[in-house]
Amino acid sequence: MKRSRTVLQKHQLGCAVDINLLCQVCTRSQRSREAISQNTAWAQTFANGPFQLRISSLSNASIDGHASPCRDTLALCYDAQPAPRARSTNGGFVFTSRGRADYTVGYLSYTYQDAAAATSGEAEVGGGGGGQATAYGPIGLIYDPGTDVAVPIFNQSGAPATLGFEAATGNLLMAGIDDSTMGSGDSGSSDGVSGLGGSRHESGGGGSTAAHDRNYNNWHLCLVLLDQHSEVLVSWVLGANRGWPPTNPTCQPVNITMETGALGYGG
Repeated sequence: MKRSRTVLQKHQLGCAVDINLLCQVCTRSQRSREAISQNTAWAQTFANGPFQLRISSLSNASIDGHASPCRDTLALCYDAQPAPRARSTNGGFVFTSRGRADYTVGYLSYTYQDAAAATSGEAEVGGGGGGQATAYGPIGLIYDPGTDVAVPIFNQSGAPATLGFEAATGNLLMAGIDDSTMGSGDSGSSDGVSGLGGSRHESGGGGSTAAHDRNYNNWHLCLVLLDQHSEVLVSWVLGANRGWPPTNPTCQPVNITMETGALGYGG
């Protein structure tokens, strides 16, 4: 993915930020995903976690591991080994949402504390002492026009993915729209956006259009060319929800769930 190199370089410059900045991202980027809330700013946010993410597959039993940030690219790397079972607050994924212990609608980031820095009282990044945690900002998708395989990357504060864990299955889903019901009317002014699972309506002189908000599970494991080298990454296949196959033949569908008993789980 040649185009992705430029995107990564742009966002890696600030890859380590204070964990307190994560809450500010939610309010700042709320308007980028109006499908979740009808033009309502988040007055208060909570950073829930940390926890780990389990990667599994219903069709391939050999896929059973966990995800973690790739240090070189800030993508989501796959580790075939299960996450450690000993609980710790050293680090893990953080779900920033509008409620404490609310994992239904929000943004996914990552924070960790270097053990050596914590012991010595030195911050790994940014100075200030006290073993300050290193934080990677919210995940968002980057695209290449030659493939339908998008790659989740940290530090996408300008366009973070709106995510949530489904209550029935525990699977991590991403919010989007279903425009398959769009009509042929002229576009006009928007009359608002309903909550999750609702619809957007546009009215104009020639008729009306509608697009419905949906939650999707298009996660795959793919061998991806990113930043001049190939590695197996957690990926997102565009159109997989419509039954369209990935252009990358190495991709295999997976489910992502919260590993509540693993290293870094904070409740």
